[in-house]
Amino acid sequence: MMDERDELISELLFRRITGTITEQEQEFLDDWRHESTKHEELYTRMLDTELLKQGYRQRKVINVERPMHDMLKRIQSESKRTRSTYLQIWTIAASLALFIGIGATLLWHRSTRPPEGLLAETIVAVELPEIKPGETKAVFTAADGEEVMLGADEYTNLATMKAHHTLAAKQPISSPQLSLNVPRGAEFKIILEDGSEIWLNSESELIYPESFSDTERRVTVSGEAYFKIAKEEGRPFFVETGKQLIQVYGTEFNIRSYNEDEDIYTTLVNGSIALSKADGMGGRLMLTPGHQALFNKEDEATLVRPVDTEVVTSWRHGRFVFEEQKLEQIMIELSRWYSFDFSFEDDSLRQIVFMGSIPRYSEFDTTLNILEKSGGIRFEVDGTTVTIVRK
Repeated sequence: MMDERDELISELLFRRITGTITEQEQEFLDDWRHESTKHEELYTRMLDTELLKQGYRQRKVINVERPMHDMLKRIQSESKRTRSTYLQIWTIAASLALFIGIGATLLWHRSTRPPEGLLAETIVAVELPEIKPGETKAVFTAADGEEVMLGADEYTNLATMKAHHTLAAKQPISSPQLSLNVPRGAEFKIILEDGSEIWLNSESELIYPESFSDTERRVTVSGEAYFKIAKEEGRPFFVETGKQLIQVYGTEFNIRSYNEDEDIYTTLVNGSIALSKADGMGGRLMLTPGHQALFNKEDEATLVRPVDTEVVTSWRHGRFVFEEQKLEQIMIELSRWYSFDFSFEDDSLRQIVFMGSIPRYSEFDTTLNILEKSGGIRFEVDGTTVTIVRK
C-alpha cells in the first residue's frame, strides 16, 4: 500500500519537475532527498534534462494514466535499480514534464479527472513542442573568465560556484567579480554570501563580488530581478542598474531594466529603499511599499506612482498578469520566456489592449489559446516563429 508520505513526495517531485513547487515544499523535499543516497540519486536523475530527453526518445507513446502510479511504486521500492528501471524513471519524468501548467493541473486533480476507465484505455501519442516554457538555468562566469552552465539542482550549483570561488580567491586581485547571465527561456535564483536572495528573470544579468566588503554590499543588475535583501546594520546594500543607484535597508523589491524599456521600473513590496542617480548628482528619493519609481533613461527624471505589487511581481509566482497592457508588450514578455520570434501581419494589432492572467509554466498552445479567446486575433506558428494576424 502507498503511505501518505510516499504520495506527498511523488507530488512534490512532480511539482519540482514542472516548476510549480513552493519554497516550503522544496524545503520538505530537500529533507527527504538527504535521508539516503537512493533518494538523492532518484532526485538528481528526475531533474536531469538530458536523461529525460533520452528516455522520451525511446518511448514516444505514453499512457497518461500511469506516471504517478509508477513514481509512487519507485519511491517505495528498496530493490536495486536496473537499467530498465532507469528507463522507466526517465519516461515518467518526461511524461510529467509534458503536462505542465493547466494541463498538469487537470490531469492530476481527481475532482477534474475523466472516468477512470476512459484514461486507462487511452494511449496518447505526444510530440515535443518546438516552443516550450522556460527552465531553471544560468551561465556562471568566474573571476578567471571561465563559464559554467548551472541548472535546476541548487546543491550542484553551490558546489560548482564554490569550486570556482576557491580558484578565484587565489588570484592576485581584490574582490573578484562574478556574474550570472540568464538567457532567453530561463530563470534562476541565487543566494548571496550574506543570505540575500535574488530571483533573475529571462535575459537578465547579475554582477556581484565573491565576498562583500566590511562596509557595504554592492551588485549590478540588468533585465529583471526580484530582491529579498538580508538586513545588516552598518553594511548597506546597493544595487546599480543603468544610471540609477538603489540603497537598500533590508527589504523586498523588483527591478525591471531591459534595453527596450524607456524607464527603469523599481517596485517596492515591503521595507524601505532610497533611489538616486548613479553619478551621485542630485538628491535621494525614498520609496514606500506599494509604490513604483519610473526612472527615465534619457532625461533621468523620476516619476512615482502607486501599483499593485502582486501584478508587478507575478512572474516570480508563476503567472503572467496583464493589466491594460498592449499586445506588443505582451508578446515581448512571452517571447522572452518561451524563446520565440514574432511579427505582426498588421501593425495596428500591436496596440490592442488586454487584461488577464496566464500560467507561466503552461504549454505554449494553451497560452496562445487564452489570448485568442480574448478576441480579434489569431496566431500562426511556424517552428519557433509566431505571426499575429487578425481574425
